[in-house]
Amino acid sequence: MEENIHNMFKLYSKGCQYALRALTFVIAEKSKDRFLAKDICEKAEIPEYFTRKVLQSLVQGGFLEAHRGPGGGYSLTREPAEITLLEVIKAVEGDDTFDHCILGFAECGRGNPCPLHHIWVDSKKALLENLSNTTLAQLTALTLKRKMLHERGSAKARKR
Repeated sequence: MEENIHNMFKLYSKGCQYALRALTFVIAEKSKDRFLAKDICEKAEIPEYFTRKVLQSLVQGGFLEAHRGPGGGYSLTREPAEITLLEVIKAVEGDDTFDHCILGFAECGRGNPCPLHHIWVDSKKALLENLSNTTLAQLTALTLKRKMLHERGSAKARKR
């Protein structure tokens, strides 16, 4: 039961977190058409070996193109303003990622709801709407703003 409660508050896997972090760094770096997994993982401070597997999911999902040979790397196949967070999450986690019982029960639905079923249904609807209305470009802008505010706060603290 404790594991189910822990999973209840976990929106998606580490792999999905890594995918979103890597993509925000790729978009923020906009100076290159191609990027190397090694470079982005280093900048985003995420593990390269695991992230490479996640990047392959994004290639299969049609968000990235893998380039072989000298120079190699990856490139975005669509504009960041056209890619929603929900699309990325589903590419990494699977199309049914939000279709499971929040408490992990195999039998859960309208006819046999778990104790949190009705809460999850309402919350999920709002969550999916927000994820489908938020793009990678917006996430990147918010991430850069957060980073800038953090750096400003750190600079003020050093001056004191």
